[in-house]
Amino acid sequence: MRLERQMVVRAALELLNKVGMDGLTTRRLAEELGVQGPALYWHFKNKQELIDEMARALMADSFGPITPGEDWSQWLADGARRMRRVLLSYRDGAQVVAGHRPSRPHGRMDPAIMFGPLREAGFQADDALWAMLTVGLFTFGWTMDEQAASNRIPPFEPKLDPDAGFEFGLGTIMAGLKARLATQQPTPEPALSPWRAAPANSSSS
Repeated sequence: MRLERQMVVRAALELLNKVGMDGLTTRRLAEELGVQGPALYWHFKNKQELIDEMARALMADSFGPITPGEDWSQWLADGARRMRRVLLSYRDGAQVVAGHRPSRPHGRMDPAIMFGPLREAGFQADDALWAMLTVGLFTFGWTMDEQAASNRIPPFEPKLDPDAGFEFGLGTIMAGLKARLATQQPTPEPALSPWRAAPANSSSS
């Protein structure tokens, strides 16, 4: 069997669901794939490089191009919600992504343009970066705590609604970002911004 890079990532995510981060080792992964350990190092230099690729796979569809007419705050909040859903769908999913910083395109997420909707809305470059990181880190941290609490024995009582809590925190961040944006001088971008998705009925000439 020829081993492909994405095949290794998929197998690693499946193994993550079985054994969690503590049990995820390159030796165990090689056994799952039916190969010798050195075969994995042809694709990944070490375990951290594999985890980074797993993180990219989990985050790939969280933030894509903003659609025509979509508000920047709705785009940002919906991206956070998608990210949380994906992380919760994998055992220790938030732990995989924590500390990761996207450095190249993967799926719909392209770090070169992912700040575009915020820049187009009027955020200064530094504020656009910190806005994305604030929302992302809140989402990772909330989900990591949520996953840890779900495995707690005995469970916390009274049990709080994690969905309501997440929405409260996310809404509070959005309100703060809107207030900060109101204090900034707008720096409009060109009308044909590279990060704005083309209308569905558009066609290339």
